[in-house]
Amino acid sequence: MIENLVSDLQTIAKKSIGVILVLVFMNSIFLIFSPEVYTNLVTLVPIALLSLFICIDVAIRSISTQSDRYNQAIVALAFLLFPFMVALPHYEWHYLTSMYLLELLLLMVLIGVLVLLVGSIILLASRFQIGHYGGAKIAIEKDHHLITDGMYRHVRNPQYLGFLLLFAGYSFSFGSLIVTIVTVIGLFAVFRSRMLLEEKILLETFGEEYAEYMNRTWRLLPHIY
Repeated sequence: MIENLVSDLQTIAKKSIGVILVLVFMNSIFLIFSPEVYTNLVTLVPIALLSLFICIDVAIRSISTQSDRYNQAIVALAFLLFPFMVALPHYEWHYLTSMYLLELLLLMVLIGVLVLLVGSIILLASRFQIGHYGGAKIAIEKDHHLITDGMYRHVRNPQYLGFLLLFAGYSFSFGSLIVTIVTVIGLFAVFRSRMLLEEKILLETFGEEYAEYMNRTWRLLPHIY
């Protein structure tokens, strides 16, 4: 009983520290160079929503004790680029696209925030459903079994779809076009490499059961991919 309580408290402490570090790190460029974005409602809303949903995602992710089988260099690079993914849409708008798309900004903000919210719902719902199998590491847990219903009934990787929509909506809500496209392409490249590795590992582990699941589902987006 006491050991379980201590373990739970340690997990809560680790996640709390992780949430704070991620929150500060992802906003670091704004905090240092452009703190005025937090006083403008148009820029504050997408920043606040992105920060909120990323922190919730970090908080509900399980912490696996297994070894991560994904390339750690890619993980480190993605983490280091995280603040730039957050900040660059604002700077693109400020120095480039505002000269051409000013009249469309309100519409782009509304569309972007809507896409961001849809992505967040998909991400968090799929994360809740997959439970402790949905940590940051690519690994097979001791009691691992396949999740093939709910959010995973038609798409094998709804959490990656949610992330793509989340960041695409966030970037677009700043009136960004170039950074939105680059972000989506970059994230898709990383996620595709992770999905392919996950499929390989799951096929090795579950064999025909997972092969049959693959045959009746889409990897990321129904009827497209």
